[in-house]
Amino acid sequence: MSCNRSVSLATVIEAILLCLLVGMVANPVTASDRDVAIALAREGRCEVALEALSALDGLPETDPLVARRIGECALRLQRFREAARALETARRLDPDAPGVDLHLAMAHFHLGNHDAAAEALSRARTTSSDRPEFLLYSGLLAIESGDDDSAIRSLDAASRLSDRSVEPVASFHLGKALARAGDQERAKAAFERVKRQFPDSEWARQADRALAAMREDSGIPTWASLELGFEHDDNALLRGRGVGRPEEVSGQSDERGYWYLDVGALLLDQRDWSGGLTLRYGGTENNELERFDTHAPGGSLWLDRALGTATLRAQYDFDAAWIDSDPFVLSHLVSLSLFEPWSSGGNTVFSVAVGVDDYRYDRRPVPDGPPGGGTGDPCADPTRPCSPFGVDEVDETDRDGTGLRVGVIHHEPLPFENGWFKRPWIEGGYRYSRYWSEGREYDHQRHQVEIGAGIELPMALILRVAGHYAYVPHDHPTVFPDPSDVVIGQQYPLDSRNRREHETGIRIRLERAFAEHVLVSTRWSRTRNRSTADVFDYTRDLFGISVRIGLGG
Repeated sequence: MSCNRSVSLATVIEAILLCLLVGMVANPVTASDRDVAIALAREGRCEVALEALSALDGLPETDPLVARRIGECALRLQRFREAARALETARRLDPDAPGVDLHLAMAHFHLGNHDAAAEALSRARTTSSDRPEFLLYSGLLAIESGDDDSAIRSLDAASRLSDRSVEPVASFHLGKALARAGDQERAKAAFERVKRQFPDSEWARQADRALAAMREDSGIPTWASLELGFEHDDNALLRGRGVGRPEEVSGQSDERGYWYLDVGALLLDQRDWSGGLTLRYGGTENNELERFDTHAPGGSLWLDRALGTATLRAQYDFDAAWIDSDPFVLSHLVSLSLFEPWSSGGNTVFSVAVGVDDYRYDRRPVPDGPPGGGTGDPCADPTRPCSPFGVDEVDETDRDGTGLRVGVIHHEPLPFENGWFKRPWIEGGYRYSRYWSEGREYDHQRHQVEIGAGIELPMALILRVAGHYAYVPHDHPTVFPDPSDVVIGQQYPLDSRNRREHETGIRIRLERAFAEHVLVSTRWSRTRNRSTADVFDYTRDLFGISVRIGLGG
């Protein structure tokens, strides 16, 4: 009986009741929701699809296609435990469903369940042996079992497919397997392919380190780089709003040359472990503000541990800085970071660090105002202004302290390019820091979000654009007065509000590599710090050009 046919009122009522009954039995709303959710998953809209699929009453546990789509989407979003559960359900309901065993192997591998991954991959061999993902994970599992020969065969086959879903992971691990097997030339070719095809990724930097370890004339691989540059700074002293020091300089902008020397050595290179030492020395030579010339030596010790496809790094950094010939600061930093690559070619870096800063510069006290005095009262010395009674600027502005930093940054290549631009990518993340200083002035938190993008333009030019916003709440009011409130011979007031800052920044960089060891770049950046304290409220523009020469990697 057609639900659209009507003859009389009684017939219409009967038809309506029949349609409602049929609708309740067939549950067309649920069927429609299922089709929409599956379509969303097929289109790759996995965040929405997962929510819709999981909401289908009872179907995730009884419908093999729903369970499979949940597993595939969870895998794509790196929710590996959820992916494994859903794919196990899909396999139980339909053992012959396409791709289930391969995706299940991928999920188990990222969970560290290598035996389960190998078992699932073995089942997938009959239907998926020609898939790029099958070849990649066969190679990764072979590496885990120490079978470099099998790893080389599988990873070489995967890399030859040049499929974005497995590169640059396949080529990078192929290079490592070849290097362990003693095939240095093919290993170098694999690492160079990573650098050439993914030049702005962490994979390229890892390939650089691997190549540095192979270019050795002695038992210890070494490398070095030297950067020389020139920059114009329109606010060289970071002057705050309305702050002037005419007795010190005639202008607040300046030009300077700068240099940065970096040398390193790989001291440990075993199957799952590597580590080394780097030393650095940077400095600036100002045109007018000669007494603000800087010298900054430093060094790092690092140790890497391979964890499947991920890398865990422990690092210690030491840095010092002098302004002219006066010591400024000594810093120590201990950090732990996890680099996690994804099959999409992207990567995520998680980091946590603890540091100690020891500032060595002298601070000058300001005379106190009279006890019980107020704003505008006369100072004991009529030639100098004075602060409110009881404010000890030397103690309050002691910046020595301890800091904590945590952060997460994700880098992702974009899947589109044309003849005019190549290899686009985006990245973004969040960083949090907390600093406890000896003096009250510099106790603060910092919440910073970052976003960046890059692209390869014609003539092998690389364009990078990055921006950030930071909210910096301080724990206490500032002890620096607003310049407009300072009057010679009178007590000045201080703000009673806790210091608050909003910092925004943008940086644009254009660079081009010449041959293998020379990089020429030009850059412009702007920083705008909006502060409740005038002396910390400033804008700064920097324009620079530099040449970097690298040797050994």
